[in-house]
Amino acid sequence: MTWMPEERALLLRLAESGGLRREQLAAASARAPLRPAPAEWGSALDRVFALGGALLLAAAVVFFIAYNWDAMHRFARLGLAIGVLAAFCGGALLARPAGVGWRAALFGACVATGAVLALVGQTYQTGADVWELFAAWAVLMLPFAWVSRSTASWMLWLGVANLALMRALSQSAWWGVIGTLSDGDELLAIAAFNLVVLLILEAFAGVLVAAPRRWLHRLAALGVLGPLCAGAMLGWWETEFRVVAAAFSVVAGVAAAVYHRVRRDLPILALAVYGGIAVLTAGLVKLLPVASFFGMNLVGLFIIAASAGAGMWLAGLHREAAVGGAER
Repeated sequence: MTWMPEERALLLRLAESGGLRREQLAAASARAPLRPAPAEWGSALDRVFALGGALLLAAAVVFFIAYNWDAMHRFARLGLAIGVLAAFCGGALLARPAGVGWRAALFGACVATGAVLALVGQTYQTGADVWELFAAWAVLMLPFAWVSRSTASWMLWLGVANLALMRALSQSAWWGVIGTLSDGDELLAIAAFNLVVLLILEAFAGVLVAAPRRWLHRLAALGVLGPLCAGAMLGWWETEFRVVAAAFSVVAGVAAAVYHRVRRDLPILALAVYGGIAVLTAGLVKLLPVASFFGMNLVGLFIIAASAGAGMWLAGLHREAAVGGAER
């Protein structure tokens, strides 16, 4: 086994502060080196340079076409964009399957797909709404993300899919066939979509991502708890957000229990805990006369005490995980 970079950093900090005994540090070092090997540095740099190069190449084409828009014929613009997309696909076919270059080429194909769609819409003025562009982009890049099993490609897909959903929900005229959606309904829809994604990741992350690091899980959890937390805070003032507040209470409570006792994930646990603190703070602001000296200081003391207590508790869980890993 190998220690993750954050695990190495935590173990060394604990050893320096005296929270980890010498024999525990020696046991951790015996399990796996506490310093990255040259091969690990090379692998990390390969991923950074490959994915960064693919992203910069796709972005360069977009900016080149935008700068030379008037000087280029529309077929030249389309040919260049489609050529770059084809080059990424060809690079993936020529690269070693499941290798860094292969995943970087497929990630570049994901980005280039959006550039081609935007160029077609701008050139021929199709009249499509922005949400339709993002939805088409998410659908067309899905095979690339699926085949690549790359965290970067899936994170791009999740971001684009969320943008498509948010823009679609804002088109009240389009949704008129099923009734007008309130702001609270929109927040619930966004949270529900990300909850489905999170549940799929928890069940099938090993199939979807080659080396799951739980970054994608945490991004999806942010998409669940973020909208619900915002709606729950507004629920103290607006009745239309009361359902969102109730949903946040249930989801945050379940998330805290699951990611504390069933599958320990401190970032998601922190999202649930600090989201709860934010909602309670909004309630104090609503209930107390914050314009007064007493109310303002009471709210401030609550924020300080609750945040400090949550931070100490989470830090303790982090130390326990490191010490437990070292002892095993």
